[in-house]
Amino acid sequence: MPIKCVFFDFDGVLRNWDPGIYDIEDKFGIPVEAVREAAFAKANLDPAIRGEITDPQWRANVAQILSKRYPNHNAIGAVNHWNSFTGEIDPEVLALVEECKTVTKVALFTNATSKLNQDLEALGISNSFDYVVNASEAGFFKPEPEVYTYALKLAGIDPSEAFFTDDKDVHLRPALKLGWAGHLFDNAAGLRTALTNAGVL
Repeated sequence: MPIKCVFFDFDGVLRNWDPGIYDIEDKFGIPVEAVREAAFAKANLDPAIRGEITDPQWRANVAQILSKRYPNHNAIGAVNHWNSFTGEIDPEVLALVEECKTVTKVALFTNATSKLNQDLEALGISNSFDYVVNASEAGFFKPEPEVYTYALKLAGIDPSEAFFTDDKDVHLRPALKLGWAGHLFDNAAGLRTALTNAGVL
């Protein structure tokens, strides 16, 4: 069956981040790895991407953890500095989104917090997708099977009509198991080849 919707992951595919989190260590003296550990530890992140807490609550929790670990540093300032950025869009991948949109539906499929819509607006891509599958709105997140079912229902399609690209194999495999077409993202050129082979482009 022809592909009726192409689902793009966000971070690591369409959006990239400065690995140094925009000089946070130089500015605030808190190691980048400590910020990452506090922010992305499963116990901290999962409630935010499941929609159990808001993005501001998640970041406040991160600031609280860092304040305890680094009492002589401005942890709140560090988190606010990190929060002031929205990452950078990969223009080649965005071009593929726009190209796909001329021939089929396109969707963003991401484990994001409640800040997603604000980020999409700030990045100028709030109207780039026909559907947005945000885990914090769905109540499930990749790789939980329920979120893939949610995505299909949102787009109104069968698994064989879906194509998904993600930079994490653990997030791609459940889709493939359900019968989606897919591609483990490495770069825009490889994704273009996969989309061509799938008959999308």
